[in-house]
Amino acid sequence: MIGLMRAESLKIRSTRTTLGLLAGMTALVVLVVVLTGVFAKSSDLIGTSNQLSLLSYGSFAIVFAGLAGVLLVTSEYRYGTIRPTLLFNPSRARVLIAKLVASFLAGIIFSVVAEGAGLIAGLLILTARGLPLTLSGGDIGLLIGGTIAGTALWAALGVGLGSLIRNQVGALIVLLSWIFVVEPLVFAFVPSVGRWFPGQAVNALTGLASAHLLAPAAAAAVLVLWASSLAVAGNALMARTDVS
Repeated sequence: MIGLMRAESLKIRSTRTTLGLLAGMTALVVLVVVLTGVFAKSSDLIGTSNQLSLLSYGSFAIVFAGLAGVLLVTSEYRYGTIRPTLLFNPSRARVLIAKLVASFLAGIIFSVVAEGAGLIAGLLILTARGLPLTLSGGDIGLLIGGTIAGTALWAALGVGLGSLIRNQVGALIVLLSWIFVVEPLVFAFVPSVGRWFPGQAVNALTGLASAHLLAPAAAAAVLVLWASSLAVAGNALMARTDVS
């Protein structure tokens, strides 16, 4: 099992797509933080909630980690490498577990890079504009810890989704539509339902203030449930379908 995990980790870290996602994510986070920090009014950058919003753009990492998780599965079906993978490791459950572990670890790296870049850029902007930092150590700790945990679970969630929708384009469309269309609309109009979705759970984990979000502990449980449910469903589908 250890060898299988190492193989899956090698797959996810050695592809140019993963490196491209990492670079694009970092550039996007820094760009958004800089634009927000430079053009926002000083009054909009003072206060705990405002500064938390500025420094929380590292949570964009969930999008890129989710994409990496999806690609880790769907790329194998797209290029046919799933056949030798299952030939040498017939247990599909073990293969899926290895992919989940590899993606989880990759998600941690994505989150550390994204939140680190966003935090440094945001703090530099606050210093350059002469604005005091009003966040406590606990606020920053929750922001960093929540981003890391949320992103890692979103990477695993992407693996589960990819195992359910093995068509690469279809899985990517579903993931992006969910993040940018479905969740925002449901949370905006029915927040009592939308707060149970994985994207809003990450917002809760990072400490963003909203009357409708779950408590951080509940949000963590919700994310684990989403990731594990998709993985279980994906494993069941893989177990009863043949690889063409």
